[in-house]
Amino acid sequence: MLFDTLLAILSALIIARNLFAKQGKIGISLVAIGLSALLTASLTPYYVTFLKLPNQGAATILYYIVTYLLLYVLIAVPAIILSSLVKIVIITLLLGLVTHVLPVALSTALVSKSRIYPLMEPLFARLPPLDVGALGRWFRSLLPGIR
Repeated sequence: MLFDTLLAILSALIIARNLFAKQGKIGISLVAIGLSALLTASLTPYYVTFLKLPNQGAATILYYIVTYLLLYVLIAVPAIILSSLVKIVIITLLLGLVTHVLPVALSTALVSKSRIYPLMEPLFARLPPLDVGALGRWFRSLLPGIR
């Protein structure tokens, strides 16, 4: 139950961070801007043929802006959702791996009544046994100045 709660909190933080980031994804926003501009420019001649208004120039500009914003949202939002899902999967696997490496008493307390960890348990059961002490010594040997 605690594993699922931690995962839900981390997922909510990832989604909130991705939604409220101010153009943190430069590549995604540039792709969305470019695609929506191209699609909008290709749709503009159809606006002129379908809609006849007294001020056709202002109406065309208004339709262009509305279509651009609509297409930008349709392109950018799935990219944000996909980015969030990839991050959530990575966090889930890392949390599961950390839980697998923990001593049995701690990991049992974390995964008791969990609905997600039993789905991942066969994946971690294939891992060879890990010696946490040796792993810690190896990480310390990588740090500069510590011998």
